[in-house]
Amino acid sequence: MSRTVIRAVAAVGTAAVVALGFGLGGGSAVAATTSATKTTDNLKVTKSVAPGTVTRGQTVTYKTVFEVTSIVDRYINKITDVHPAGFEYVPGSAKVTASGLTSGPSTSSPTPAVDDANNRLSVSGSWLVSDRPLSQNKDVTFEVTYRVPDTAAPGTFDSGLAVDVATWQSSQVFNPMGVTVEVSAPDIATTTGLNVPGTAKVGTAANLTATVAPAPSGGSVQFLDGGSPIGAPVAVASGGATLSHTFDAPGAHQITAVYSGGGRYQESTSPVMTVQVAAAPASGGGSLDLPGLPSFGSS
Repeated sequence: MSRTVIRAVAAVGTAAVVALGFGLGGGSAVAATTSATKTTDNLKVTKSVAPGTVTRGQTVTYKTVFEVTSIVDRYINKITDVHPAGFEYVPGSAKVTASGLTSGPSTSSPTPAVDDANNRLSVSGSWLVSDRPLSQNKDVTFEVTYRVPDTAAPGTFDSGLAVDVATWQSSQVFNPMGVTVEVSAPDIATTTGLNVPGTAKVGTAANLTATVAPAPSGGSVQFLDGGSPIGAPVAVASGGATLSHTFDAPGAHQITAVYSGGGRYQESTSPVMTVQVAAAPASGGGSLDLPGLPSFGSS
């Protein structure tokens, strides 16, 4: 690679590296573009995703193939996958298939560096990409799977990629790559019911129970007291979620339960239920005076 080409690639790469820190947003749902190819110098990069359309809670797998377009060998030192914001890495799913100079392809499972804050995941190694005589078709394939969060917004989400190549002076960055996933809007309506005790006492735990119908696959319930969250969200199991809560003030407490939605299931909120909370019994001590009884003492 000439110095002029290196400087040009470095300038583009440095500017694009900044973009790796930004999340990839979604918008109105459009048909997903599930594959794209980019070329830098003699390195050809093809990234694809399957499936192209998912619901919340499902998984998607990105596959990137690195090839060379001339007889010049390349060694890849680092691959950085840029995924849609909030997508969760599935542990153990990162895999690299590569060949040695005189051996055929084999697959390894490198431990990735996961950077959720910047929507990135990286693997490092030394992988040969070659297409010269006696060493043809030695490509490198990288695969990684993510889970779509239960509360993901519907829309179409792009992804990106960066690759470090030995002897090159900068990361080669394609961000966005133009490989998109469409997250479908939830289409199953839900209702959330709430069961609370009519009365409770300060300092004594009471069970607050929400029931979501139809029973969803995923999601959680947040209980509220007067519109303010109480406790952590409770995962829904078999359509139900129960919070054991101790009230710290007497009076009428207005309780609601909000289901977050999950997968194809839509969000819903329960009716308001009232719990009348009584003050804790007063505790006291001291002597007990009984009128009419004589007193005893020393003389």
